[in-house]
Amino acid sequence: LSGKPFLSHVNTGFGGGLFCNGTIHWLGAYNNTSFYFNVEDEELRDLPMPPIPDDWEGLRRVLYFGESRNHLHLIEIYRPPTSRFSVYEVESDYSGWFVKYNINLDPLIVAYPGMVRTYWDPSDLNYYAFSIFYIVREANDEESYMVLHIPEKAIRYSLKDGSFKKICDLDANEAEYRSSPALILLAYCCVGGFIQTLSPV
Repeated sequence: LSGKPFLSHVNTGFGGGLFCNGTIHWLGAYNNTSFYFNVEDEELRDLPMPPIPDDWEGLRRVLYFGESRNHLHLIEIYRPPTSRFSVYEVESDYSGWFVKYNINLDPLIVAYPGMVRTYWDPSDLNYYAFSIFYIVREANDEESYMVLHIPEKAIRYSLKDGSFKKICDLDANEAEYRSSPALILLAYCCVGGFIQTLSPV
Protein backbone atom coordinates (compact mmCIF):
# COMPACT_ATOMS: atom_id res chain seq x y z
CA LEU A 1 0.00 0.00 0.00
CA SER A 2 1.17 3.50 -0.83
CA GLY A 3 1.27 5.85 2.11
CA LYS A 4 1.76 9.15 0.30
CA PRO A 5 -0.96 10.88 -1.74
CA PHE A 6 0.02 12.66 -4.94
CA LEU A 7 -1.55 14.97 -7.52
CA SER A 8 -1.58 14.50 -11.28
CA HIS A 9 -3.28 15.82 -14.40
CA VAL A 10 -6.96 14.91 -14.65
CA ASN A 11 -6.41 13.20 -18.04
CA THR A 12 -3.68 10.84 -16.90
CA GLY A 13 -4.63 7.30 -17.94
CA PHE A 14 -4.37 5.52 -14.59
CA GLY A 15 -6.31 2.57 -16.03
CA GLY A 16 -3.35 1.55 -18.19
CA GLY A 17 -0.32 1.68 -15.92
CA LEU A 18 2.81 -0.21 -16.99
CA PHE A 19 5.35 -1.62 -14.51
CA CYS A 20 9.02 -1.56 -15.52
CA ASN A 21 12.25 -1.28 -13.51
CA GLY A 22 10.47 -0.89 -10.19
CA THR A 23 8.37 1.95 -11.53
CA ILE A 24 4.73 2.34 -12.68
CA HIS A 25 4.26 4.48 -15.79
CA TRP A 26 1.10 6.31 -16.87
CA LEU A 27 0.60 8.18 -20.13
CA GLY A 28 -0.89 11.66 -20.17
CA ALA A 29 -3.75 11.64 -22.67
CA TYR A 30 -3.80 15.26 -23.85
CA ASN A 31 -0.56 16.94 -22.87
CA ASN A 32 3.13 16.31 -23.49
CA THR A 33 3.85 15.13 -19.95
CA SER A 34 3.26 11.70 -18.48
CA PHE A 35 4.16 10.32 -15.06
CA TYR A 36 6.06 7.55 -13.39
CA PHE A 37 5.82 6.40 -9.80
CA ASN A 38 8.84 4.87 -8.08
CA VAL A 39 7.37 2.10 -5.93
CA GLU A 40 10.24 1.98 -3.43
CA ASP A 41 10.54 5.74 -2.91
CA GLU A 42 6.81 6.41 -3.38
CA GLU A 43 7.63 9.44 -5.48
CA LEU A 44 5.75 10.65 -8.55
CA ARG A 45 7.83 12.29 -11.28
CA ASP A 46 7.21 13.79 -14.71
CA LEU A 47 8.07 11.95 -17.90
CA PRO A 48 8.31 14.21 -20.98
CA MET A 49 6.60 12.74 -24.04
CA PRO A 50 7.16 13.10 -27.80
CA PRO A 51 5.18 16.16 -28.94
CA ILE A 52 1.65 15.77 -30.27
CA PRO A 53 1.30 17.34 -33.76
CA ASP A 54 0.11 20.95 -33.64
CA ASP A 55 -2.94 20.23 -35.79
CA TRP A 56 -4.08 17.27 -33.65
CA GLU A 57 -7.01 18.06 -31.33
CA GLY A 58 -7.78 14.68 -29.76
CA LEU A 59 -6.20 12.25 -27.32
CA ARG A 60 -2.68 10.99 -27.78
CA ARG A 61 -2.76 8.44 -30.61
CA VAL A 62 -0.86 5.60 -28.88
CA LEU A 63 -0.52 2.51 -31.02
CA TYR A 64 1.68 0.61 -28.56
CA PHE A 65 2.99 1.09 -25.01
CA GLY A 66 4.91 -1.85 -23.61
CA GLU A 67 7.99 -3.25 -21.91
CA SER A 68 10.52 -5.93 -22.80
CA ARG A 69 13.76 -6.78 -20.98
CA ASN A 70 13.42 -3.60 -18.91
CA HIS A 71 13.12 -1.43 -22.01
CA LEU A 72 10.05 0.81 -22.23
CA HIS A 73 8.66 1.31 -25.75
CA LEU A 74 6.12 3.68 -27.28
CA ILE A 75 4.59 3.97 -30.75
CA GLU A 76 2.28 6.82 -31.73
CA ILE A 77 0.61 7.42 -35.11
CA TYR A 78 -1.30 10.54 -36.10
CA ARG A 79 -2.82 11.73 -39.37
CA PRO A 80 -2.19 10.99 -42.14
CA PRO A 81 -2.27 7.21 -41.56
CA THR A 82 1.02 5.59 -42.41
CA SER A 83 2.70 2.22 -42.78
CA ARG A 84 6.01 3.80 -41.69
CA PHE A 85 6.58 4.83 -38.11
CA SER A 86 9.13 4.93 -35.29
CA VAL A 87 9.48 2.91 -32.11
CA TYR A 88 10.54 5.15 -29.23
CA GLU A 89 12.46 4.01 -26.17
CA VAL A 90 12.60 5.97 -22.92
CA GLU A 91 15.96 7.48 -21.95
CA SER A 92 17.67 5.77 -19.02
CA ASP A 93 17.41 8.99 -16.98
CA TYR A 94 13.77 9.54 -17.98
CA SER A 95 14.60 12.86 -19.61
CA GLY A 96 12.57 11.92 -22.69
CA TRP A 97 12.38 9.43 -25.56
CA PHE A 98 14.61 8.56 -28.51
CA VAL A 99 13.92 6.70 -31.75
CA LYS A 100 15.13 3.12 -31.29
CA TYR A 101 13.74 1.55 -34.48
CA ASN A 102 12.26 2.78 -37.75
CA ILE A 103 9.53 0.55 -39.16
CA ASN A 104 8.50 0.20 -42.81
CA LEU A 105 5.54 -2.14 -43.34
CA ASP A 106 5.27 -1.54 -47.10
CA PRO A 107 6.87 -4.92 -48.03
CA LEU A 108 4.46 -6.64 -45.63
CA ILE A 109 1.51 -4.87 -47.29
CA VAL A 110 2.70 -6.10 -50.69
CA ALA A 111 2.69 -9.67 -49.34
CA TYR A 112 -0.63 -9.23 -47.52
CA PRO A 113 -2.69 -6.61 -49.40
CA GLY A 114 -5.62 -7.28 -47.06
CA MET A 115 -3.82 -4.99 -44.60
CA VAL A 116 -5.20 -2.05 -46.58
CA ARG A 117 -8.88 -1.37 -45.97
CA THR A 118 -9.81 -0.17 -49.44
CA TYR A 119 -13.38 0.32 -48.24
CA TRP A 120 -12.14 3.12 -45.90
CA ASP A 121 -11.06 6.61 -46.90
CA PRO A 122 -7.22 6.73 -47.21
CA SER A 123 -7.15 9.63 -44.75
CA ASP A 124 -8.88 7.61 -42.05
CA LEU A 125 -6.67 6.54 -39.17
CA ASN A 126 -7.94 2.95 -39.54
CA TYR A 127 -7.03 2.71 -43.22
CA TYR A 128 -4.26 0.18 -42.45
CA ALA A 129 -5.39 -3.04 -40.76
CA PHE A 130 -2.68 -3.94 -38.28
CA SER A 131 -2.16 -3.91 -34.54
CA ILE A 132 0.97 -4.47 -32.50
CA PHE A 133 0.85 -7.35 -30.04
CA TYR A 134 4.30 -7.07 -28.56
CA ILE A 135 7.85 -5.80 -29.04
CA VAL A 136 10.34 -8.46 -27.98
CA ARG A 137 13.86 -7.36 -27.05
CA GLU A 138 16.32 -10.21 -27.18
CA ALA A 139 19.63 -10.37 -25.28
CA ASN A 140 21.25 -9.86 -28.68
CA ASP A 141 19.39 -6.82 -29.99
CA GLU A 142 20.09 -7.94 -33.56
CA GLU A 143 17.47 -10.64 -32.94
CA SER A 144 14.77 -8.36 -31.48
CA TYR A 145 11.40 -8.42 -33.22
CA MET A 146 7.83 -7.17 -33.20
CA VAL A 147 4.69 -9.30 -33.30
CA LEU A 148 1.90 -7.84 -35.42
CA HIS A 149 -1.70 -8.77 -35.91
CA ILE A 150 -2.99 -8.35 -39.45
CA PRO A 151 -6.34 -9.74 -40.62
CA GLU A 152 -6.45 -13.40 -39.50
CA LYS A 153 -2.67 -13.71 -38.99
CA ALA A 154 0.08 -13.11 -36.46
CA ILE A 155 3.34 -11.92 -38.03
CA ARG A 156 6.90 -11.80 -36.69
CA TYR A 157 8.71 -8.70 -37.97
CA SER A 158 12.47 -8.28 -37.51
CA LEU A 159 13.38 -4.92 -35.97
CA LYS A 160 16.85 -5.21 -37.47
CA ASP A 161 16.19 -5.72 -41.17
CA GLY A 162 12.41 -5.59 -41.65
CA SER A 163 12.12 -9.23 -42.70
CA PHE A 164 8.94 -11.01 -41.65
CA LYS A 165 7.23 -14.39 -41.50
CA LYS A 166 3.88 -15.72 -40.42
CA ILE A 167 3.70 -17.14 -36.91
CA CYS A 168 0.21 -18.60 -37.15
CA ASP A 169 -3.30 -18.06 -38.47
CA LEU A 170 -5.86 -16.43 -36.21
CA ASP A 171 -9.54 -17.23 -36.38
CA ALA A 172 -11.28 -13.91 -37.05
CA ASN A 173 -14.54 -13.02 -38.72
CA GLU A 174 -13.89 -10.49 -41.48
CA ALA A 175 -17.32 -8.91 -41.02
CA GLU A 176 -16.49 -8.24 -37.37
CA TYR A 177 -13.07 -6.90 -38.35
CA ARG A 178 -14.66 -4.47 -40.79
CA SER A 179 -17.17 -3.23 -38.23
CA SER A 180 -14.78 -2.97 -35.27
CA PRO A 181 -11.06 -3.76 -35.65
CA ALA A 182 -10.67 -3.07 -31.92
CA LEU A 183 -12.74 -6.16 -31.13
CA ILE A 184 -10.21 -8.36 -32.90
CA LEU A 185 -7.31 -6.84 -30.98
CA LEU A 186 -9.24 -7.20 -27.73
CA ALA A 187 -9.75 -10.89 -28.44
CA TYR A 188 -5.97 -11.44 -28.36
CA CYS A 189 -4.91 -8.67 -25.97
CA CYS A 190 -3.62 -11.11 -23.34
CA VAL A 191 -0.99 -12.74 -25.55
CA GLY A 192 1.83 -10.32 -24.64
CA GLY A 193 3.23 -12.31 -21.77
CA PHE A 194 3.19 -15.53 -23.80
CA ILE A 195 4.07 -14.30 -27.29
CA GLN A 196 7.66 -15.56 -27.13
CA THR A 197 6.39 -19.14 -26.85
CA LEU A 198 4.82 -19.03 -30.30
CA SER A 199 6.73 -20.81 -33.04
CA PRO A 200 6.81 -19.63 -36.68
CA VAL A 201 5.23 -21.97 -39.23
